Amino acid sequence: MTLPSCRLTSRFRSGCRPFRGARTVLALLCAVLLALPLSGCGEAPLPEGVVATVNERPVMLRTLEAVHDMSSMSWSGHAPSVEQLQAQYGAVLSDLIVQELVAQALARENIAVTDGEVAEAEAEVRADYPAGEFEKSLVEEYIDLDLWRSRLRARIAMQKFMRLILRPTISIPLEEVEAYYADHRQDYRLPRRVQFLVVAGPDKAAVDKARSLSLGGAKPADVEASQPSVTVREVKMRRDRLPALWSKELAGLAPRQASAVKQGEWGYQSFLLMGEIPEKQLELSHAYPLVERVLLERKMDEAYARWMDAELRTARIRVSAHLLPEARGAGKGAGAQGDNATGMPGGQSQPGQESSAPGAQAMQPQAILDEGEPVDGAAPGSELDVPSPAEDGNTTRAVPANGTQRKTKSK
Repeated sequence: MTLPSCRLTSRFRSGCRPFRGARTVLALLCAVLLALPLSGCGEAPLPEGVVATVNERPVMLRTLEAVHDMSSMSWSGHAPSVEQLQAQYGAVLSDLIVQELVAQALARENIAVTDGEVAEAEAEVRADYPAGEFEKSLVEEYIDLDLWRSRLRARIAMQKFMRLILRPTISIPLEEVEAYYADHRQDYRLPRRVQFLVVAGPDKAAVDKARSLSLGGAKPADVEASQPSVTVREVKMRRDRLPALWSKELAGLAPRQASAVKQGEWGYQSFLLMGEIPEKQLELSHAYPLVERVLLERKMDEAYARWMDAELRTARIRVSAHLLPEARGAGKGAGAQGDNATGMPGGQSQPGQESSAPGAQAMQPQAILDEGEPVDGAAPGSELDVPSPAEDGNTTRAVPANGTQRKTKSK
């Protein structure tokens, strides 16, 4: 049973979740598992504590239970049904089998995930937390540090698999990029945007000083150097997407004017209007990285699906019959072959998990453009280094006064 938990930051959870590099694995694997032989069907049963084997490599019950609990981000107060638990554990088991297949593929290529790589990735996560808060978050989430590190290692393994094994098999000719751009030219228009600065900090006098420096033409980095407690963020956003508070503060400003310094949840803040950026059609030279990203994502999905299909045709995977006591009944009518179906549930995603399904669409061009508006020195469509505004439009939640995004937790 999953214990109550709080929602952690995405970077913390990134060490717990499956890699979101392709969208085909869990449902595809669950479908193929329907045709796999159960342990005990003419073979010796799996050892006690083993729920599956992948080419004779065991998947332990304790790992399955721990990853299931870690993947569940909340406890509703109602005990899940047997069917729900079967679906949840089936999806987690599918992911663990995928991770084992990936680990074995890396081993065949003599590609290792080093302790140094894991330590570096962990350090990046810890850097988002004040001293002692990382360990405190683990305790509050009922997460074992060694297990969290093993999930982080599996994620790094998947990233290396994608980058070093799958990516070299894919080519994107210039002609293909040109053809796609010609067919989707209308998708590569930057809409009219408003450009402004958000100046925030815990001290009103410091924010007022930073506001004056910004009005005088000082660069954000220079302002922050002068007033270390203040953050200055440049934002380019469509007016129809501005939070209500931001829109209200900017409504009465002319270019190079700033709103009064006002107190918010995180301290004090002011908005400085830089001007309007007109609508613009991105030419191919600027749209190229966006087109390439769309095509690459699609081809990576296809390559991943082909690889997984080939692996599942040759891999020896056994699943314990004790995991699903009514497996044969569940397997009927689900594409099972005869009486050897496992009845593994289809890849239903769980709280805190990023599962996938065959045929899921790759990110579309406008979605990439909408991720964040271009900033100086960045490619069009690149993601802004600005936290998303809170749902209530309170910018102070998005831009903490001390320049460090606070870790919010909700029961």
